[in-house]
Amino acid sequence: MAKKSTVIVGMGSHATGWRRNILAHPDFELTGIVDTDTELLENMHLFGLEDDDGFINIDDYVMDKGVPDLAVIATPIYTHHVLVKEAMDHGINVICEKNMASTIYQGRQMVQLALDYPDLTTAIGHQYRFFTRNWLLKAFLQEHNDLGDLAYMRLASAGNWGEKRRGWRRWLQEVYLEDMAPHHFDILRYITGLDIVQVKADTFIPRYSHWQGSSTVFANLALAHPDDYNHRSNWIWAQYYGDWQARGPKKNYFDLYFEKGHVQEGGSWLNIARYTDEDGNKWEEDGFLAMDAGDIEHMGTDYQSQMIILEQVSRSIDSGGKNQPLNRFTDIFKSFAVSMCAIESSRTGKAVWVPDTWKGLGIE
Repeated sequence: MAKKSTVIVGMGSHATGWRRNILAHPDFELTGIVDTDTELLENMHLFGLEDDDGFINIDDYVMDKGVPDLAVIATPIYTHHVLVKEAMDHGINVICEKNMASTIYQGRQMVQLALDYPDLTTAIGHQYRFFTRNWLLKAFLQEHNDLGDLAYMRLASAGNWGEKRRGWRRWLQEVYLEDMAPHHFDILRYITGLDIVQVKADTFIPRYSHWQGSSTVFANLALAHPDDYNHRSNWIWAQYYGDWQARGPKKNYFDLYFEKGHVQEGGSWLNIARYTDEDGNKWEEDGFLAMDAGDIEHMGTDYQSQMIILEQVSRSIDSGGKNQPLNRFTDIFKSFAVSMCAIESSRTGKAVWVPDTWKGLGIE
């Protein structure tokens, strides 16, 4: 079978990872780069391409080479909705980097494009969900859980990028919620199979920080199945802390609290405490390993991260869009929307009802 021709739009830091994985995946070949940096376009040999494989826009690529099978859009967030439309109007399948968009309205436009072009494959580059550690959590929760009902979760991801957050992220006003937190919100949805329906959040710049964008966020989240959106007693709760200006000992953890036990993410395994009394004051230690979970998404590969996205995109393209990736626009919008609602919550001081953001789109 012929390889799927692929063009990368925006040859920045995100694109280098996509290029590496496109070259590694047997179903794809890199056939061009689109970028507004003309100096970069004069050095196509650095990417293993010919001088005439670089273009200023997707229209020029199509005019010269025809319609590629796939466009990977790896440009700054505020450009995504326009570039996705340009690609899909040409009949090109699309992988778009996260965060999905800069506003709810742009994100809704992208969802509508996916609905208008059902034969085209869409995906958002949320590769964190396909890391081994997160697949272990999903596999345990959805296939191996013997600990009873999940009640709540606590997770934290803290680091320090120094005096400045470099690159295009530096200009984001709510930098953590616009760039990093969407990964974590998406992981919560991925491992539980539920939607985040309510968010209460505060995002801020620590007093000691010289940043001009909010680097730190505290959030309380509620997750529910669509049947339980209005059944608060069936919600699962999550307490979240994210930070790019953390100081002192780093606080990174992911803990899940069940009726009959406790699970802690341990990297390439899960640490499990199985309660031996009704009150959870005594327990026996156990574990859950990669061999227990099986390969990621049971796809019959040893792939993870972006390679899983590429594999799912390839299979979807082969199906004419019938078997869309797990990262399809219509699903990831519900992760992206949480970040936008968290910003709104911080600015208004009120809890925000997330399902209102996809009302009327037909993706309930």
